[in-house]
Formats: sequence, structure tokens, C-alpha cells
Amino acid sequence: MRIRNLYDPPTLKDRDPVAPWTPNYKNASSKITDEGCEITVTGEDTGWLYPPEPRPDGLANVTWQKKDGSYLIGTRNNLTVPIPAGVTVLTRLCGFNDGSLITLLQNAGLPLVFAAVDHPY
Repeated sequence: MRIRNLYDPPTLKDRDPVAPWTPNYKNASSKITDEGCEITVTGEDTGWLYPPEPRPDGLANVTWQKKDGSYLIGTRNNLTVPIPAGVTVLTRLCGFNDGSLITLLQNAGLPLVFAAVDHPY
């Protein structure tokens, strides 16, 4: 099976920073570091991170990998993920043209985000 990442480059240190939406726009910032995209949300509001623009054709869902190896998976309705107050470092991004691929990869114990544009599994 071949799964194609719709985002190129998938490594966030090679992309423009993506800032989350917060109710008070002054409460969120982002910057690119050697580790990836460092997002800071201050105050008590939760931020919401939208997929980076331009969105690839056929994008059905998006998964972000955090520095600690865990994942943020886009919601089904608008592909956003919640970003809590504090600092979050995102390292990689994967866009899927079929949202069910995330479940398939999870059930198989495979990584949800990969660095290759086209990775054989």
C-alpha cells in the first residue's frame, strides 16, 4: 500500500510558521526554530490550529506530530486541532486525501506522520 502525504515539505522547520486562532488574536504567536514550528498561546484561551494554506487539493484530514512524538489529529468538520495555553512544538505534518487512513495507520501501529512525500507501507 502507498500512502501519499499531500503536504510537501512535511517537516515544519522547512515551512512558514502557522499561527493558531485564538479569541483574542494577541494571545497567540508562532515561529520556526531548529526543532520545528513553536506555537505559544498565552492567557486562558485554547487556540485552534487550522491546516496551513494553501490547502492541497483533496485534503480530507490533517495530522500534526509534536516534538514529544504524540499527534494532533484534525477534526472532521474543519480539520482544526486545539492548541492549549503554553508552548507546543510541532515537527511534522501530513495531509490525507482519505480521513479513514488515520484509523488504518493507528490500528496497524504505524506512524501517522511521515517525512517522505510518498511512503510505502
